[in-house]
Amino acid sequence: MFANQRVLPLLALLALALGLIIAPGASQDDLLSFAAADCDYGGNLKSVEALDALTVRVTLCNPDAIFDQEMASLGLSIHPREWMDATGGTGDILTSAIGTGPLRLVNWDQGNEMVFKRFDDYWGEPSIEDTVILRWNSEAAARATELRAGTIDGMKFANPDDIPVFRADPNFNLIDIPPLTGVYVAMSNFFEPLNDLRVRTAIAMGIDRQRIVDNFFPPGSPLTPDFVPPAVFGHIGEGGVPGFDQAAAKALLEEAAADLGFGLPLDSVVDTRTGEERALTLTWRDVVRGYLPNPGIIANDVAAQLADIGINADVQVVESGAFIASALSGNEPLHILGWHADFPDASNFLTCCHGPNLSQMGEPYPEIYEPLIAAGQVLDPDTRMEYFQQVAEGMASAVPWVPFGHAGSADVWQADIVGVHPGVLDGTEEFSRLEDPDDDNIIYMQNAEPISIYCNDTWDGETFRACHQVQESLLDFEKGGVAVIPGLAESWDVSEDGTVWTFNLREGVLFHDGSALDSNDVVATWHASADCASPNHTGRGEGFAIYLSIFQQFINADQC
Repeated sequence: MFANQRVLPLLALLALALGLIIAPGASQDDLLSFAAADCDYGGNLKSVEALDALTVRVTLCNPDAIFDQEMASLGLSIHPREWMDATGGTGDILTSAIGTGPLRLVNWDQGNEMVFKRFDDYWGEPSIEDTVILRWNSEAAARATELRAGTIDGMKFANPDDIPVFRADPNFNLIDIPPLTGVYVAMSNFFEPLNDLRVRTAIAMGIDRQRIVDNFFPPGSPLTPDFVPPAVFGHIGEGGVPGFDQAAAKALLEEAAADLGFGLPLDSVVDTRTGEERALTLTWRDVVRGYLPNPGIIANDVAAQLADIGINADVQVVESGAFIASALSGNEPLHILGWHADFPDASNFLTCCHGPNLSQMGEPYPEIYEPLIAAGQVLDPDTRMEYFQQVAEGMASAVPWVPFGHAGSADVWQADIVGVHPGVLDGTEEFSRLEDPDDDNIIYMQNAEPISIYCNDTWDGETFRACHQVQESLLDFEKGGVAVIPGLAESWDVSEDGTVWTFNLREGVLFHDGSALDSNDVVATWHASADCASPNHTGRGEGFAIYLSIFQQFINADQC
């Protein structure tokens, strides 16, 4: 009796600390929920509730036109509640994994490889091969050498010059990845004089984007004024940032220098938050991506073009994880980044970087994020396109970045590997569906090491590819495609006004530690991402960027 009398108060204290609601005197098996006080906090998530052991209700403040696609993102993958609490949302959860997927992570030899094994208690189709090994090398030539030597079964991102060679070789199976990508030079207005429109416009007009696409992108990669690729809903074919005009760029830069008093060539900036002067840098990470096939070459080419108009930017490579965290905080004056579609909608390409509470470009631009939010909250396609047009007009008036093309790419596999399919959306290859007739494993080499294995707090395709093997979200995308299919939720219902989503979880789903999935796991996982008051709102320091891009703001944001 004494022990029982102590358990309930302890559970109540734990629930209070986590911000989760448990009725007074309830047991540890009771249902969890959390909610915003109201919808005035600036976000679109109102509440998440466990209705019973296998039913979760998500209530939005406003409709979301692509909420089913967003629910398939691994940025919302589900973890065991006990694992979340035990790790505090950091530490082991970043390097270990307890998921529900067909493969389980058994070893991450950092700097070398990740080893996955078949999860025999998987609720769906079991992995065909017993073992999957994920390796990495930043050099496309090194990846190709291993593929030709037969030490790996497949590789990510063939060098553009190698694509026709592999295509013509019957020993290999080349898989084209469509150009669902965008890449840009970002300008943070936290730094003077980048906070002046004339300077940003001069930078945009000083970069010959067609030259970059022609010289460094795979054949057939399009260039448009819009960051959103042509094949994606919401693409605007006209408008956007100004085109290449070196003479006009020099004139604008000279005008701004005369008015603001900075010298030319421009080689330093001042942080408006601290008053600190620092060298003007153009930073990048040494990670080949579908959107950026030759990062170092392209970064140096951009810098050389800017030097021609009077801007001397010091080109610097930064470690991938540190670079992402710094760039998302607006701490990189000029930097190169991009996007590969998580789902085929313009919102996915634009909310990544231009939400009202995102700082990558410095202070957010209302002329961009206000119509962007509106585009997500209406269901009529024609009305959404009108809002995306307004977004393009906002881009043209603010010039926060310089998008410079939509690169296609290609993966290459040994010809005898069965079940090969494209990862059309970023990091969605399903290695469990592949078969090697010669042995019992699949060995794949990508372009960089994953940053973590906790995809709820990351923004990195290499990381998502690793997570996709072991973790799952409420919904999923079909193999090699973009259609939404059931995931951990076998079915779902949506209210007539589009604000209440009820997810019915699969029965009998087990995590890799043997515990059973239930609705409380969903609530606890979402709570860690959504609420700054949660002690599990920690992660690896990337600010839960995917969550923020979907919902615009955190609950209790003043406690972050």
